[in-house]
Amino acid sequence: MINFNENLYTTQWLDLVFQNRNKSYGAYQLRKQSNETMTKALLYACIMFSAAIILPWTYGLMSGKVPVIEIPQLPDPVEVSLTKIHEPKPLTPPATTPPAKQIPLKTIQYTNMVVAKAEEANVEPPTQLQIAQSVVSTSTTAGADATGINPVEMSTGSPAGTGSAEMPSETNIYPIDAIEKYPEFPGGQEAFIKFLRKNLRYPGMAAENGIQGKVILSFVIERNGDLSHIKVLRGIGSGCDEEAMRVLAKSPQWKPGIQNKQSVRVAYNLPINFSLSN
Repeated sequence: MINFNENLYTTQWLDLVFQNRNKSYGAYQLRKQSNETMTKALLYACIMFSAAIILPWTYGLMSGKVPVIEIPQLPDPVEVSLTKIHEPKPLTPPATTPPAKQIPLKTIQYTNMVVAKAEEANVEPPTQLQIAQSVVSTSTTAGADATGINPVEMSTGSPAGTGSAEMPSETNIYPIDAIEKYPEFPGGQEAFIKFLRKNLRYPGMAAENGIQGKVILSFVIERNGDLSHIKVLRGIGSGCDEEAMRVLAKSPQWKPGIQNKQSVRVAYNLPINFSLSN
């Protein structure tokens, strides 16, 4: 029975394994000298490992440079005092301010004036300065001057006085303050404002450059109610002048002005305010 605790590299075992074989081939010699070879290898490894440690230390001693490891100084301990944290007081909701009372805008009543005696006139026609500081409306109310968007501002004057007058000519152009009855947009002043708001478009160039202001147009209301001789008296440019003329040219026929019970040609000025909302 084979005993596995025995050394298989002894000469007895080697002779048994290599019996009747070529022992000079090399394998026999390697197995025979294996213990000696392993002992030498272990010895050489120990010598090299020791030399790798001892030589640098010896060199340091000979050169007088001994590596010193500095231990960093630890910072002083910080004393922390624990204090009771008070819970924050609940925030009180901010007081709500009531909405600002809206100040009514001053408006001017736009009326169709007929020649009458001074004592019989109930509503005094507005002046051009009053209209420039007011919003066109169907009634006259007190309030703050309008500084925002005025879609249209009518230019009117005082009616003609009483007395005899010549028959109107078909070619003459009458100023608006020299006729008995003013020309009127179909549906009245409110309809005219709706017409302008519906058709006016703020020019893109003017909006990009922040151009605002009044474009004052002049035109003639013909005897049949058509608008002619439309031109700009004072403009602000950037397409606003052209836009105002374009919309006015689209206007339907007006009710013509009346003088001595006949339709007459009437000169009319119309300021249109272009204003950008904030």
